[in-house]
Amino acid sequence: MENKNYSVVVLAGGLGSRYNGQKQVDTVGPNGEALMEFAFYDALESGVNHVVFIINDQITEETKELLQKPLRERGIKVDFCEQRMQDFVPEEFQDLVPKRLKPWGTGHAVLAASEVLHQPFVVMNADDYYGKHTFEIAHQLVKDNKIDESHYALISFVLNNTLSDNGSVSRGVCKVEDGKLVKIDELTKIEKKEDGKIYFTSEETGEDFELAPESKVSMNFWVLHPSIIQKLQEDFDAFFKRIENKEKQEFYLPKHIDRLIQKDDVTVWVEQSNADWFGMTYPEDREIVVNELKERAEKGEYPAPLWK
Repeated sequence: MENKNYSVVVLAGGLGSRYNGQKQVDTVGPNGEALMEFAFYDALESGVNHVVFIINDQITEETKELLQKPLRERGIKVDFCEQRMQDFVPEEFQDLVPKRLKPWGTGHAVLAASEVLHQPFVVMNADDYYGKHTFEIAHQLVKDNKIDESHYALISFVLNNTLSDNGSVSRGVCKVEDGKLVKIDELTKIEKKEDGKIYFTSEETGEDFELAPESKVSMNFWVLHPSIIQKLQEDFDAFFKRIENKEKQEFYLPKHIDRLIQKDDVTVWVEQSNADWFGMTYPEDREIVVNELKERAEKGEYPAPLWK
């Protein structure tokens, strides 16, 4: 039986240290919409019937109501799952919880939704614009039954199109063979330098390494199966035993998936989106996002207001 539906898990619980605020719910649309609302609009036509918000305790009830109201009016099931520092942490490491300055990372965030995920699901950042084509690809993968216990997918973007003019970014740089993800390296401090070339700076040595502009990169848009939850929990337990800096190191979803690939536990399809990405990493990026969304509304790509 063809399964046409999937869930969307929105990572909206980050504290936004580089942005200095709750950028996930910042009103950047022409009529005061948050950036993630445009993702929901794009997703509604492509099989999404369930949206899960991963939140922190700073999200107000008023904000929750504003986010869920247009979705529920359109028949979409909505869940809010709080990423709490102590959850899913093995008993022997609970003493670390008070020492943490921020949550355990994106892998831990997905674990927060474990009780409400019962069908294929997309993971996306709340502060990135992915475009309609990206959701169409995800929907096609689900319709084609390509997402199951041993097959996941990543919708990739072109590195050169995912940089910020206002500072360095972190990206998962992908090695792809025959349409499958072979390896993903989470690189920080990626930026275009004065010579027009793209480099990432090694945190260990400070040395610069050039990256190809057309490199496929992850913007954390994954198409996953609920079977990953058990794998995540097992790896999260092991995470505490292998890390050195237990106060700061994070449990990243891309690194977990890479470990599964290296163990031949899963196959990850890679499909490239032709959508134009933009997002908010730094406060200075806000103006760019506001202008992009305004321009799209003026072109008729989105109604204004978004939810009529």
